[in-house]
Amino acid sequence: MRKEAGSCLDNGRNVQRFIKYLSDVTFDDLPVRAIERTKLAVMDFLGNALGSLGTGHEPLRMLLNLALEFGGREESTVFGLQKRINCLDAAMVHGILGNFLDFSDGHFMGAHINDRVVPAALAVAERIGATGEEFVTAVLAGYEAYVRLGYSFSREVDPVAIRGASEGILGPLASTIAVGKLLGLSSEQMAGAMGLASSIQNCATQYSVSGGHEKTLSPGHDTRRAVLSALAAQKGVLGSKDILEGDRGLRQLIRGPIDFRGLTERLGEEYRIEECYFKPYPACRYLHASIDAATKIVQDNEVDPEKIRRVTVTTNKSSARRSTYNIASHVSAIFSHPYQVAVVLAEGQPALPTFWKEKKQKRLIAELMGRIRVEASPEFDRLYRNRNLDYGTWPSRVEVSTNEGHRCEVTVLRPKGDPTNPMTVQELEQKFRKNALNVLEEDEIRSVLDRIHCLERVDLRGFCQELATQTVERRLFP
Repeated sequence: MRKEAGSCLDNGRNVQRFIKYLSDVTFDDLPVRAIERTKLAVMDFLGNALGSLGTGHEPLRMLLNLALEFGGREESTVFGLQKRINCLDAAMVHGILGNFLDFSDGHFMGAHINDRVVPAALAVAERIGATGEEFVTAVLAGYEAYVRLGYSFSREVDPVAIRGASEGILGPLASTIAVGKLLGLSSEQMAGAMGLASSIQNCATQYSVSGGHEKTLSPGHDTRRAVLSALAAQKGVLGSKDILEGDRGLRQLIRGPIDFRGLTERLGEEYRIEECYFKPYPACRYLHASIDAATKIVQDNEVDPEKIRRVTVTTNKSSARRSTYNIASHVSAIFSHPYQVAVVLAEGQPALPTFWKEKKQKRLIAELMGRIRVEASPEFDRLYRNRNLDYGTWPSRVEVSTNEGHRCEVTVLRPKGDPTNPMTVQELEQKFRKNALNVLEEDEIRSVLDRIHCLERVDLRGFCQELATQTVERRLFP
């Protein structure tokens, strides 16, 4: 049996030092580059949330109505509602809005981040009247927690050995750090809050096959639990302070070695938020290399989609499992290689997953889905197990054969949005603009972007209330 790196004592010391650093770090300690990158993460969350709201999708109508029913203390804003509600439910609603289109950022050692960390921090920042500087620092601390813990849990472990979605494990922990930072929790309180936040985990991912809406609600549960845990810790109610390193803690969800030495490696010198990706497409990140490859085939070749005979998508095993042909909701559209590749080959670009009914009814897309096969290869399994910023993270190959005997093939190792193949600030602003256009006017969008770029100096309560008012005025839910 393979031994875990480092002794239990060393693990405990690394965890304690890590939590203390995140508790103590201030805005003045942060390099400008990390601050600017954090503001882009906030911008991306806001755009994704507004884009979700702009779909007018029925589950979101239900969610906003429930939020109004819950009501409670008027302390935190919700986009789409004029009235403030309690911070727990505000965090939950924004977590769901931020994740609904599967457009949120992430890291190759985990998954979604800004749809967990930003909503939790934003709700509590409004509750306590935090400054822009305090909010930015808290969000960055949450990102640092997420990525460094992701390395600890996943560096030596095959993803299938993790019992549950990684964001369901990392998201509540990182969000609790962000909220605890805003509340000024001590290191002991922060550790205890993480213990509370880890008490309930969503360890089922059946939604990736059946399209169930537990995926829709999951980020909301994560953010709400983080806020509740930090507020409870502030009152003296603490969970297990050794939830990370304890023998019966989170290691029970990881069937493999956990190494906490990376938690403190160059801590305060390097900020891992710069390793995170942004998503150019509203789909599971495992599918992005396939979408990139299919898009390049369409752009570089005169391929008549009516004459496509066979399509083979080759990827790693974890990605190949996302191959459902039964599109039953926007959730299953998000996780389907055949659906996403077929839409690109038929129409030249991906679409919002909420258009799944319309796309599914199109004859050509339905026929192309039936001609697509998804396979795993040992080569891509090896690349994915050893994924890093130098050798690629989410590899995929798409091969198209036509009835006329033509064959096109494209391999993508680093999909668009990765740090080594990044989206520019201008591209991220354009993504925000496209997401927000169903909710805001062009001049309002420009004003929001301007304030995000100087977020450390913004009145958060006023900014959020104005944005909520503007979304209500558009009457997206008649």
